Amino acid sequence: MWFWEYSLSPTRRGALVRVGNGFADVHPWPELGDAPLERQLTMLARGETTALTRRSLELARIDGDARTRSVSLFAGLTIPLSHWPGADPPPEFDTVKLKSIDHIPDRVRLRIDFNGRLRPEEFLMIAEGLPRERVDFVEDPCPYDGATWSALREQTGLPLALDRFTAEEGVDVLIVKPAIQDIPETMKPIVITSYMDHPLGQFGAAYFAALHPAPRCGLFTHVLYEKNEFSERIVSDGARLLAPEGTGIGFDDLLEHLPWKRLA
Repeated sequence: MWFWEYSLSPTRRGALVRVGNGFADVHPWPELGDAPLERQLTMLARGETTALTRRSLELARIDGDARTRSVSLFAGLTIPLSHWPGADPPPEFDTVKLKSIDHIPDRVRLRIDFNGRLRPEEFLMIAEGLPRERVDFVEDPCPYDGATWSALREQTGLPLALDRFTAEEGVDVLIVKPAIQDIPETMKPIVITSYMDHPLGQFGAAYFAALHPAPRCGLFTHVLYEKNEFSERIVSDGARLLAPEGTGIGFDDLLEHLPWKRLA
């Protein structure tokens, strides 16, 4: 097993891993409970996995199988449309995801993510001022509690979405991040998003989104960072990412020329 560390910004670090013919991303978010990158890699070198690296190894296996067969993972698949991450959507996007309601753009559908920061009573007050006819859902308005969320949904009339976990009571939509979780077996709508990670991880999420299409996914996260040699290869058609050239997830030549270091 081999690895290559990268930085997407001064505070966002991760590593690509190479397992046989396959590649995947390891991009932890310690502020969300993930072990830091150094610990992720140290454990992986010992053969121990976390939720993040378990999924990384699974994606590397899937990617490697496709590369061995010299085919793209996206052959015969269409990546779904995405929402825009922020309040300044290009005209091709009809849906945005907002982390703040300081500025709510006109014309577009809204997905508002409070990251569980609010108290239930605070959310009730904020909900009164939202343009409800344009709200697709509100994600994590407060820490999840089934009874509390059911009451909030009833009082506000707003659909609620739960990120990273699976639950039934009070939940209308599940936000699924293939970087850290399996695709749940559920009758509820799911919205697949990237982990705001390296383009390799981003297109890993795009692969699962293509297998489980939803009206709008959350895959355009490369625009949140400065460009790099991988993101410069990303091509889109309006709000739809297009599959990278190459086998497996793509990026064949870039991956082959990285200065890999042995992990285990």
